[in-house]
Amino acid sequence: MSMRRDEIAERLLRAARRTHARGRSPLVVLDLDGTLYDSSVRTWRILQEFAHRFASDHPDFVRAVAGLGVGDVTYLVADTLARVGIRDESLLGQVLEFWRQRFFTDEYVLHDLPTPGAVAFVTELHEGGIVPLYLTGRPAPTMLVGTVRVLQRDGFPIGTADTRLVLKEDFATPDDAYKHRVVEQFRESGEVIGAFDNEPGLCNLFRAAFPDALIVHLNTTHSPDAPELDAGIEQIPDFLTPRGE
Repeated sequence: MSMRRDEIAERLLRAARRTHARGRSPLVVLDLDGTLYDSSVRTWRILQEFAHRFASDHPDFVRAVAGLGVGDVTYLVADTLARVGIRDESLLGQVLEFWRQRFFTDEYVLHDLPTPGAVAFVTELHEGGIVPLYLTGRPAPTMLVGTVRVLQRDGFPIGTADTRLVLKEDFATPDDAYKHRVVEQFRESGEVIGAFDNEPGLCNLFRAAFPDALIVHLNTTHSPDAPELDAGIEQIPDFLTPRGE
């Protein structure tokens, strides 16, 4: 049975007090896309833009995505469009290129919305002495400015000495390889007491790297070839306190 949101927060806050007593900074690693943020709105907005921009060339596409809701957006764009009957390979190629040119940019990341309860949860941890360490596979050259703007806009703790933000140095480096490398650097600047990610493989990485930390999987969306979660990893759908609790 998964822990409740308030149980997770209390466990991390207790660990933070013990970590401070040892003279170390307590770090909680927080992924962005699929964890603290729902990027499906970003994809939905791009698909709608393609439909309107090329309406004369692809009227069937316009009619198809008119019935596409944000909740219909899945991890892969091709799977999302298959839900509304778009399977033409040539058209999919055009849409995917249009999507790639926009999805990883400062401009379009502004369409993202926080995962329910995420802002309040991270704020509670921060006010309790925990250092939020935002670790994302977003490429810094094209998404640093937009990422900071969105975090500030939505009220996440950011931009102070007791917060950290780490982005990928370039687009080409695979997310897994990048995160495998940087997690080792975290030991030098503090003690990782918790980590949150939507990718099972990365949760497993954190579990192996920080066996005493609380590792939490956000059961939102993840890559289709993801491995099974290792034992001892908690799962939550969002950061909301259960109703009635």
